[in-house]
Amino acid sequence: MTTVDTEAAPIAREEYVDRQERLRAVLAREGYDGALVWGRGSTNVDGCADLLYLTGHLSAVSHILDSEAHSARGHAGLVVPLDRPTTLVTDSYDADPAALAADEVLLSTSVDRDLATVARDAGLTGKRIALIGMSGLLHTHYRRLADGLGATELVPADEILVGLRLVKSEHEIALLREASRIGCEWVMRTLAAAVPGATEGEAVGEGLRYLSSVGGWAYDVAVSSGPDSHRYRNRQALPTWDAQRRLEPGDLFHADVWGPIAHGYFCDLTRSTVVGATPTASQARTLGDAVDLVEHVTEIVEPGVRMSALQDRASSWLARRDGGGGSNFAAMVPFVGHSLGLECEAPFMTRLEHMPIAPGMVLAVECFLGGEPGEGAGFEHVVVVREDRLEVLTSPAPSRPWS
Repeated sequence: MTTVDTEAAPIAREEYVDRQERLRAVLAREGYDGALVWGRGSTNVDGCADLLYLTGHLSAVSHILDSEAHSARGHAGLVVPLDRPTTLVTDSYDADPAALAADEVLLSTSVDRDLATVARDAGLTGKRIALIGMSGLLHTHYRRLADGLGATELVPADEILVGLRLVKSEHEIALLREASRIGCEWVMRTLAAAVPGATEGEAVGEGLRYLSSVGGWAYDVAVSSGPDSHRYRNRQALPTWDAQRRLEPGDLFHADVWGPIAHGYFCDLTRSTVVGATPTASQARTLGDAVDLVEHVTEIVEPGVRMSALQDRASSWLARRDGGGGSNFAAMVPFVGHSLGLECEAPFMTRLEHMPIAPGMVLAVECFLGGEPGEGAGFEHVVVVREDRLEVLTSPAPSRPWS
């Protein structure tokens, strides 16, 4: 079992309340009368991060199709008036209200309808309301919210929480450090199990065995090997690994692992290797290039540098590389990394994202490159930006495990 130190303990209620107060300050400054913060649960982690950031809660109920008896199952929402108590509406029937960071908690079988009712009771009808958590809000649930609030102006405002979540507290950094420590062990156990005769599924399973024992949750394990190693994921289905393919000596093998590990905070890293053999010259080039590109980009990460500059640096490096990115991933993923916290967060390192890097940001820098036909390798580091240095959270996992 992992040992969690005091710094990496769960977020305390006081910190959640402080986050809610900072949200209120932004709402007031930008002319809002309050906010509705939506979060999807449904046993996954897509579309829940804003609500999780403010309350520590996501619904653990599975997604159930709406009926006359219930709606918006597997979701929850928070009503944040400027000058009245917050109310969390959730269908998570086993949740302990005393443990949730909200002034009031309402258990509901129709989360969308009841959230609108709570907002009306809080005096928000006809007002200007920030609607946050749009990535997890289905159109049917939005319509019920809008219908229930009548003439109220619901303004999509996800950017407010993007801004509040961008710079991490030292407590959050401690949680991300712990998540990366566990993630490094997870990916290295996966690679260690990638031996001749084992299947991709067995290698993935060894990593997941460890992860489940320390309380982590796998968002995905992107794996491919051998003649399919040029693919970022072997299968375009679930599971994304090939549970039947047996590894052979000399196969390239990579694993990109990510998910909520330390009280909701993510790890995210990629490592690549060769199964049971010394790399060939072309394999060594592909493997080394992936590491070199990430290290080349990371060299310029510091406060004040714009996110777009990181993508520009990666693009310039790839333009000089024989074959360029050489993979479908490199062609279809127009960024070289992203912010990291309660999910793979915005902003992303694209050529159009000109946000300057600030101290306290946590960034994941990544790539997946192709080589000769059938070859591919990836690499990823997570770094904390300090005033005068970088802290590399993923250094416990060797960058070149094949050497």
